Amino acid sequence: MLARLAACVCAAALLTAAPAAKVDTAGLRAQQTVRALAVLGPRVAGSPTERRAARVVTERFAKLGLTPIVQNVPLPRGGASRNLVFRSGGRPLRAIVLAHLDGVSAGPAANDNGSGVGALLEVARELGETKGVLFAALGAEERVMTGSSLHLGSARLLKSLAPAERRSVRLALSLDMVGYGPELNVRGLERRPNHSAQRALAAARRLGIRATYLRDRGQSDHEELTRGGVPAAWIEWRWDPCWHTACDRTGRVEPAKLAAAIRLTVNAVRAAT
Repeated sequence: MLARLAACVCAAALLTAAPAAKVDTAGLRAQQTVRALAVLGPRVAGSPTERRAARVVTERFAKLGLTPIVQNVPLPRGGASRNLVFRSGGRPLRAIVLAHLDGVSAGPAANDNGSGVGALLEVARELGETKGVLFAALGAEERVMTGSSLHLGSARLLKSLAPAERRSVRLALSLDMVGYGPELNVRGLERRPNHSAQRALAAARRLGIRATYLRDRGQSDHEELTRGGVPAAWIEWRWDPCWHTACDRTGRVEPAKLAAAIRLTVNAVRAAT
């Protein structure tokens, strides 16, 4: 009897541990993507380094069977950045998950926003054949670098969406700075959570992840989508004292924080599709 009871306890423990091991692997893989991007150096919008980073992302998405639609993003000071847009297939469009690929000139931009791109790739991997999802690695988010008042990559993505597609979207999430910080926030422009923020917060509750809503003034790519009629939310671990500085390096990016953002996003997308 005791032997059978011990066997049941062990089996239950293994079943409980299996999802955690899977998530840890996703977080570690995301950290590897962060490292591959950060080692290239500063990824300023329109720079050769940003283009090299885009090739890294394209190659990694190709292993998932996804090929990008490339959108040129003209820059106010000349030159161009680009968006890499991947669609899972199927209609209607139900979910958008995005992360900006560019960074500031001060450093390798590991958390801001290699972390979001690494998480984006793992979200796409986890969702597999889920239909009606758009994944985007956006350029020209860093307004301090572009000199624009807009997050230009997000504005370009919005322009590419037909009115019917904008209306069909149930969830839009920006993954930005998701690898470091003590508090997980779901952020939005509104005083109260819009429907994307509500879905993200509900996903956190289902998973037992502590997340709180925090209003912002439009400091990431969710701004242009929201103002363009696609209510979006920003997922962020905060606060990071190395934001926009040379110390924003890969070693500070935590796989567990990445894994939490990945899990939350995957759960929210599945609920929306």
